[in-house]
Amino acid sequence: MQGHEVSAIGNQGEVFAPPEVLDRWQKAGDPRLWKMIISPEFGERIDLNRLTCDLMGKMEKDLNTRLEWVAVPHSNTEHPHVHVAMRGIKADGSPLDLNREYIRNGIRSIAEDLCTGQIGHRNQVDAMTAERREVQECRYTSLDRMINRANASGQVTGSNDAGHFVVRRNVDGAARGEFAKIREQHIAARLIALQKMGLAEQAPSSEWRVRRDFEGVLRAMQRAGDRQKMLAAHGALLSDARLQLVVLDQRTLTSLEGRVLVHGEGELGSSAGRHYLLIEATDARVHLVYYSPALEEARSRGQLRPNSFVRLRKQFENGRGVLEVDDLGDAEKILRNRRYLEATVRPLVKQGIIPAEAGWSGWLGRYQAALARAAVSIQKDALKERHREPQAR
Repeated sequence: MQGHEVSAIGNQGEVFAPPEVLDRWQKAGDPRLWKMIISPEFGERIDLNRLTCDLMGKMEKDLNTRLEWVAVPHSNTEHPHVHVAMRGIKADGSPLDLNREYIRNGIRSIAEDLCTGQIGHRNQVDAMTAERREVQECRYTSLDRMINRANASGQVTGSNDAGHFVVRRNVDGAARGEFAKIREQHIAARLIALQKMGLAEQAPSSEWRVRRDFEGVLRAMQRAGDRQKMLAAHGALLSDARLQLVVLDQRTLTSLEGRVLVHGEGELGSSAGRHYLLIEATDARVHLVYYSPALEEARSRGQLRPNSFVRLRKQFENGRGVLEVDDLGDAEKILRNRRYLEATVRPLVKQGIIPAEAGWSGWLGRYQAALARAAVSIQKDALKERHREPQAR
């Protein structure tokens, strides 16, 4: 296998096109298809083709059967990785079952050993490099585990509340030294990133208040960026993996528009059992919104389905804020709704502002392009009107 476009099946070096292989398995009526992503920490230093073949060979020995699989390496990305699809039947035709522990830890352990065999054990420089990469990630990282350990180990102040724990500086508890100082800088930068997501806020005396559900929120965003998991959850695909995650504070909400990605239920800590939805908003951020009575009512009416375009607004009745939920239908159709687009962009045009496309992909990129076209159309109509006025006089 050479290059990111090459695909291979089995461990004998056969080369096939993935669509042909997957189509053959589907026509055979296979009950299951296993999928996984091999994403080494230092993928740019790893021979991904060798790693994949070696991993599948080790799995064959563990499972005591020859495996049929097809893999597509992607080495032209920021994080080189391999997509693997594995047939869900053994060589004797019986179903291929993988236990939960093997999926969660066994395969990972094999891959880690194989990576170590290629590039050696990770040193402190490698660890610092990996942590630096994690600072802005919209997922649960090793830096977050260090922050969480401060909560679990009781390194919190007495000012924490039911929804937050308070973290002091130097949360890793490591001995002072050059690498300890670098790690502390990485943790401080991560806390700033969490603050931008609405998951942390700076407190007096160099302390940080971190939401107790921050792990669950980050894992929810990680699932939203996973194409296969989103499809399995019957969700809409995220437009662009670069979009920032924030937790919506309904107390400060004025208005929010966007399309529904998926609904979910918290699994960890204080968010366990709490239902939420992810909204890819027109402000180019993904908002995690916990259910309120108004959202639950809209959901019960069959609204807020994935890929619906919704508007959340806070209205005041008798001095009390009330959440108003409007479901405007299919998010794709809103891109062709001239009335909506022009009403949205007209206030900006009056201020001399023409919305620009920001380079996002997917639905959000198409939305921004539609707004830009609507603004140009309004300008042209205004110019025509000005030209007609002197003739009318």
